[in-house]
Amino acid sequence: MEFTHWKRRLQDHFERMGFSLLTERLAMQDMVKLEATHGAFLFFPVTIHLYERSGWKMIAFEAETEEDSQLVEQQIASLFQLLMVTFQEEEREFLLGFHANTGRYLTDRNAPVGRLVRLIEECWYDGDVLRVETFDPFPGLFVAPPFAHQSYAFMPEERTWRLSVGRTGRPANDYRFDGTILSPHRLPESELFTVTPHSVLLEDENAIRTLLETERQTIANFHERAMATIRAYDPSFGFAWRGTQTFFHGVPVNPFAQRLWLENGVTRYRILQQGSTRLLASGETCDAVIEMLDDAVSSEEPDGQSVSPIGQLILGIWQQIESDEATYITNVDCLGISRTQADNRIRHALARQETIEWVHRAPNEDDICRFAGLTLTFPHRPPGVVTIERTEAE
Repeated sequence: MEFTHWKRRLQDHFERMGFSLLTERLAMQDMVKLEATHGAFLFFPVTIHLYERSGWKMIAFEAETEEDSQLVEQQIASLFQLLMVTFQEEEREFLLGFHANTGRYLTDRNAPVGRLVRLIEECWYDGDVLRVETFDPFPGLFVAPPFAHQSYAFMPEERTWRLSVGRTGRPANDYRFDGTILSPHRLPESELFTVTPHSVLLEDENAIRTLLETERQTIANFHERAMATIRAYDPSFGFAWRGTQTFFHGVPVNPFAQRLWLENGVTRYRILQQGSTRLLASGETCDAVIEMLDDAVSSEEPDGQSVSPIGQLILGIWQQIESDEATYITNVDCLGISRTQADNRIRHALARQETIEWVHRAPNEDDICRFAGLTLTFPHRPPGVVTIERTEAE
């Protein structure tokens, strides 16, 4: 099998730089594997894989050492920069390094690919270094930003960058409804990518920045509009993320909102309830989905009885799914305050997303907490009586 000339020339270049190489040609993967050592330049051996992926000429480094990780990272980066300085200029345009130990990309910062990676770090990672977690040891320029629901791939195509998205959507349980990341995301091995309509010229930094910022802002706007739609009917929505269960219409909710790219540049916005996997809204545009969500959450209670603010708070803590609070709250005793006043205080405190202050929690005793200037006492598990009294001076 023939191997592309750039791999052969790069291998020869490593030898001219003084590296001792053990070469293995992995014909089935169209890849060259180099076991490299250099007595003067590196304190440890490295494994180098040369391969092509998504239009990139990739050099994947993996250090075989227990040395300090920062020192290893610095040496690998220095090695790549030296390679960029000494290797033939015409070969470097789409040459991209990848440090498998850290998931960090190595680039010539002054070349188009270096500027692209820098802009991705600025616009999608708030200035942090781009590191991709992947089960695939041999990626191209893949990106899994924390705000997005799919991975991205940037592919060189003639004199443009082409943006593609992964076909494997990110799991819904990686997110809160407002888009906040809950757990790290790793790209699956051999992820397939589909092309989006977006492409920009290699040298057009303003166009690249606009593309990146627009993609992030589109997703953020969708989350914000979805949150605002539900909060118009239930100001306490999202309160679960501050210490108890989010509660809506008497039912604990754990929805998520996703914006996905599908085939042929089609977008899909969707909002689902994770607990029941019920689809609340789905469509190709943000406006259509928000309208559907508004219809879903503005529907009347099944039995015509709304859940009181006290019921929202207590049933949310108990994590009950019935919409009839009387099933669990057998009575509410208010001391030094009326039931209406207590409801109003708790309603406004939920809207402000105040934090519950726990005084006592025990499985076989009453729980006691402070919230909205009130002290609430209730059984650790339902059903039972809720006692409410003032805790702040008038």
